This record gives sequence, C-alpha cells and structure tokens, in this order.
Amino acid sequence: MTKILLILTALQVVYGSNKSFINFGSFICPREDKALGQCLRNAFNSYVPQLATGVPEYGVPPCEPLLVPAISIQQSAGPISVTSSYTDVSVTGPSKMRVKNVEVDSKKHQVIASLYIPELRMKGNYNLKGQLFMLPIEGDGVFYAKYDDIDATVTIILGRKRRPNSVDALACKSLEVKFHVGNASMKLENLFGGDSDLGNAMNKFLNENWEKLSNELQAPMEKALQDVLKPLADHAFSILDADDVLLP
Repeated sequence: MTKILLILTALQVVYGSNKSFINFGSFICPREDKALGQCLRNAFNSYVPQLATGVPEYGVPPCEPLLVPAISIQQSAGPISVTSSYTDVSVTGPSKMRVKNVEVDSKKHQVIASLYIPELRMKGNYNLKGQLFMLPIEGDGVFYAKYDDIDATVTIILGRKRRPNSVDALACKSLEVKFHVGNASMKLENLFGGDSDLGNAMNKFLNENWEKLSNELQAPMEKALQDVLKPLADHAFSILDADDVLLP
C-alpha cells in the first residue's frame, strides 16, 4: 500500500505541473473534454458504492434507504378522477446506479452524465379516494412499487466559487435529474376496505396502466435523487480549480 501511495504521489507531482492534466482526487485526468469525461465517469463510479451509507464529511447523505416525506397526486382524465397521497416513502436501489457516460463541454460550462439504475423499490403509506368508471374507489394502507431499467440523465451547470487568497474553485451551480423508466409495478393494500376481489381488480388495472402512474411519481423521485447527487457533485468539483476546466 505504501509503495502505491508513493507512486501515486509521484504521478501527481509530475502531472500536476502539466496543464494538460488535472488531479481529480486519486484520478489523473486529461484536460481535453472527451478524455476528461471518460476519466470523470471512472471517478464518479468509484464514489457510487459510498452512497449507501453516505459520506458525512462531504455532506453527502445516505441514500439507502432514500426517504421521500410526502407525494400528492391528482389524476383526472375521462372516467378516472383520483386524489392520492403517499407518505413516509422509503426507496432502495440508488446505490446500485452506474455512470455510463460523461460529456464535458468546457465552453458551455456543462457536464451531462448518463446513469443506469437497475431498479428502485418503494414502500410507504398511501391514502386514495376518487372514482374509476363511475365506481367509487378508496383505500388507506401500505403500498409497494418497483421501477425497473431506469436510464437517467444528470445535467450539471458549472461555475466558480471564490477561495480566499487563491484561484477560484470549480463549483456545481445547479444539478437536474431526469429519468426514463423501462417498466414499473405497484401494489396497494387495503383497497375498498379490504375487499380482495375489488382490490385485486384495481391493482391489476394500475399495473396495466403503469406508465401513467409512473409519470405521476417520477418528479418527486427525480427530486429525491437530485438531493442525493448534488452534495456529491459539490464536493467532487470543489477540489478542482475553475480555470483548469472552464473556458472563457
């Protein structure tokens, strides 16, 4: 281990003085946009396993489980009119994500990362009331949901952060998450006061129309992932000098 650290230190000294390379933690990355993106992809993937327990010293919260306090949904289309709320939602699976690609645009001050998340599993409490094809529907209990094959895009806008008596640090000005779900399923317990026949029929209907339900739940999930990834990006980019990445 000592020999590895000595070699790494020596490399950092050699490449750190070369403006064609950037020291990014334990990674020595080429400055050119395409090569830098590939290097950042490898660096970010080295961070991902730490997401489950979080990295408190860098302000990165644990994401297993990821907690979403409340979600409210109003659905009204044709014969469907349903108001539902979901509380104390816990989500597992974010720490299994992998960064597939990173594109750096030093002129636009932008980084776009493509992620793949095999699955997200959700559990929480729900309350639902409304009408479905003139049939009154209500329920109050526990729900389970699962998203599969998620392709996510993370768009980061870079900026500068002043350092006292030093050059500006690179900063993550904003971070936005958007994702596409390959498949989704949901189960609501205690629908219609526990009537199993009506409950099973309703769950069947929900799962046959999972895309609409997925779209309704997607925005809160994107926000929750954003809240996990933003502190990670804040720390990761703050170790770099802004002038090493941003072009005028």
